[in-house]
Amino acid sequence: MQQINKNLFNNTKLAYISKSNKELKKSFFIFWILNNQLLVKIGTILLKVALKLKLPIKNMIKNTIFSQFCGGETLSECDKIISSLSKYNISAMPDYSVEGEINEEGFEKNMNKTINIITSISKIKLPFYVVKLTGLASFDSLEKISSNKNTNFSKIEYLKLKNRLDKICKCAADNNVNLLIDAEESWIQEAIDSVTLDLMKKYNKKKVILFLTFQCYRKGAFERIKNNYKFSQNENFYLGVKLVRGAYMEKERQRAINLDYDDPIQSTKDHTDMEFDASLEYCINNIKKISLWIGSHNENSFLQAISLMKKFRIKENDNRIWFSQLFGMSDNISYALADSNYNVIKLIPFGPVEKTIPYLIRRAKENSSVKGQTSRQFTLVKSEMKRRKILSLI
Repeated sequence: MQQINKNLFNNTKLAYISKSNKELKKSFFIFWILNNQLLVKIGTILLKVALKLKLPIKNMIKNTIFSQFCGGETLSECDKIISSLSKYNISAMPDYSVEGEINEEGFEKNMNKTINIITSISKIKLPFYVVKLTGLASFDSLEKISSNKNTNFSKIEYLKLKNRLDKICKCAADNNVNLLIDAEESWIQEAIDSVTLDLMKKYNKKKVILFLTFQCYRKGAFERIKNNYKFSQNENFYLGVKLVRGAYMEKERQRAINLDYDDPIQSTKDHTDMEFDASLEYCINNIKKISLWIGSHNENSFLQAISLMKKFRIKENDNRIWFSQLFGMSDNISYALADSNYNVIKLIPFGPVEKTIPYLIRRAKENSSVKGQTSRQFTLVKSEMKRRKILSLI
């Protein structure tokens, strides 16, 4: 099997092979801003104020942070990016990044849109799609289902959610598209886990079609994976695991403080990394009955995964293991792994600019709050600009 080492993640020529000088300069500017927590804090406040006052800032957003982290406003606007990635052995996964519908009409509309998107991407052989269940049920309903599934209200809402997701799963299965169910806030996660595992029993009988997301920044993620694996074995289905470190950290901590309960978040990043590493090894060790999607921007995690794949003699392009990064992030990882024949996929958010604002704000906050992550991106872009001798032209 082909060797890969950390030096390959420093290959900026390969990482930015698809970017023009103009695109590289724009990335440099955006990561320069994101590298400064104060600028991010001020910027997000100003953005919220501008949106509230309905100021005409759509084009400014679309041409800066939106174009860095989103593929476009419509699925067709993502075509150019999807085509470009495919030239370098990288798959794409469009993600309609509209969150938090609030009524039955909105949930049904979002379900139908999701079904239409899955049908469309199947025609161009894209292998994955992702669903946020806050687009199929209200946050309030998910919270009530999570806290008590036995009330009449919870039972009715659970069935509505399950029926909507079932229709989406059937469409995915019929069109040979795998489905990732996104993780969300801890106090609604029980409902998400429950309905996903319920449908895994139906759709993951012969292979994994449906994946559940596990966030390792939350305490107990590894135990949840082990428990769900045992459940899958008892119920005779394959388990799909999307493994990530996670989002919503600041929101989770603040809620725990406000409501005076134990913080569900790992006390340190080291604990998160240990949870991730243990989960990764467990999944690969049980790969005969688990399919694994690794969503990360951590270079060491991928080195560990590759080492484990070699240990268990798993081929680079084994269809049960996928490596994923967000569009606009960690191209040094994506292009290096794809060049070495591993299964790589870029998650490409899309949707109307005004409706993707929650995602973009979260992206900005997370990039600036994770120590070293944005600095690494900024340094890599800067290095490539130096290599191309265009840094002095800014």
